[in-house]
Amino acid sequence: MEKNELEIKVTDILASFLKSIVLIAVITVFFAGLLGGYGYYKAKKTKVSVSYQETVDAVAEKVAAKEVTIKNLEQKNLTINEVSIPYYNRKIERDRTLNEKRRYYLENSIYYTIDPFNCGTSRITFAVDAPIPEGAAEEYANYKMNEQRRIVNACAAMYPFSDEILENVKTILGVDADKRYIQELISVTNVEDQFVRLDVYFTDTDLAKKTADYLFTEIVKILNSLDPEYTVTIVNSFTGYEVNREMYEDRTKYEDSILASERALTTDSDALNNLNKNIEDNMASLATAKEDLTTLKRDLDSAQNSLSNANASRSPKKNVIKFGIIGGFLGLFLVLVFVYVRDIFSGKIRSRNNLLSRFSYPLLGVAPFSKRVFFDKTIKKLEGDPAYDNKSVADATIANTLAIASNNGSKSCMISTIDPSDPALASLKDAMKGKIDYSGNILSDAKTVKSIEKYDSVVLVEKRGESRADSVSEEISKLKSLQKEIVGIILI
Repeated sequence: MEKNELEIKVTDILASFLKSIVLIAVITVFFAGLLGGYGYYKAKKTKVSVSYQETVDAVAEKVAAKEVTIKNLEQKNLTINEVSIPYYNRKIERDRTLNEKRRYYLENSIYYTIDPFNCGTSRITFAVDAPIPEGAAEEYANYKMNEQRRIVNACAAMYPFSDEILENVKTILGVDADKRYIQELISVTNVEDQFVRLDVYFTDTDLAKKTADYLFTEIVKILNSLDPEYTVTIVNSFTGYEVNREMYEDRTKYEDSILASERALTTDSDALNNLNKNIEDNMASLATAKEDLTTLKRDLDSAQNSLSNANASRSPKKNVIKFGIIGGFLGLFLVLVFVYVRDIFSGKIRSRNNLLSRFSYPLLGVAPFSKRVFFDKTIKKLEGDPAYDNKSVADATIANTLAIASNNGSKSCMISTIDPSDPALASLKDAMKGKIDYSGNILSDAKTVKSIEKYDSVVLVEKRGESRADSVSEEISKLKSLQKEIVGIILI
């Protein structure tokens, strides 16, 4: 068999599939149901591995831990920003203000401008005696001691003096300073509950003495206003220069406190810088933690998708649909292949090449299909056939047949194994009516055998997809036995 004998046109393939449409549908539905049932069985028997859920739980735990880490870092930064840093800022500002005030005090105080090692001083130490009432002779000692203590404390309580007295002191000293600075130049102290010591410090000893005398007079006036019988006696007085240990120690304490504050201020600044550095480190750690969290969430989504897919594979409905569709396509493919192969090897005549390669008789024409096929012209172009008009093809076939049949002046007829009611054959008979007769099927109709006795030649009519090559051979053999000439073949 030559290679071109296997040639099948697209139209022939479509015709074969249409004839086998019931078989195709049944096989497709059968395979769809078969694999759908298998999918249902598989869904019922399949169990999801616990590893899917374990993976989801493990990744979810990591995500939760990372979220806690991020929350702690954010809270830590929030605490530093909203609590610690404002606290240190306020503390540094407060220390700075305090240092400025102390420095201003030291730089402007008259008292602290006096050299404590060469200090001008005027001191008056005096005692105050109170009258002893009658009847207190037996308790004289105790009474006198208590009264002295009371009077000495009263004198010490006179300091600080009134604004008027301080203004007079400023006039005596010839200075223009605040009241608090003038008060620092004066000291009234209790000496062992027996004496009162009045000290005035100033660079000019004469002015210091004038001030001490003035203040002593004012104290005496105040005591006389309390009790005119009080007796004031000067124990000793001193005017000159001496080392003022109290001033020295006091000044040292102030200077030490300023130094300590400045050190604390430096320490606070360092602490604030460290806090800012901690915030920067925390922000870097926070960025890294957020990147890790994003990665973990992707891993969690992937694990959850795997779990969902595993659970979905156990869904009977989805499995029936999925395997049913697969089975339907598989069944459709197999049955189409079966129909195709069956038609190829069935021996049926598919095209003109099947006739030309097997039989030496001329092909008088190929009649077009009576039914139109979708994309008819496109299919013909794909098959390499020119898309001629169907009427033109039919007319050409009739003309060829008549020309050959009447060439030798003999009388011809058409015979065919095709069902006489076939539309294509009926159309051909109508076209040949009155020109060439149709006798029938010589293989199965006795009338046809008798009727062809009056004809000299015969035209075979075969149909694509129905006529078989062995039937055509049998027809030719029988016609030869009847000594009838075969002038050609028409393929419809």
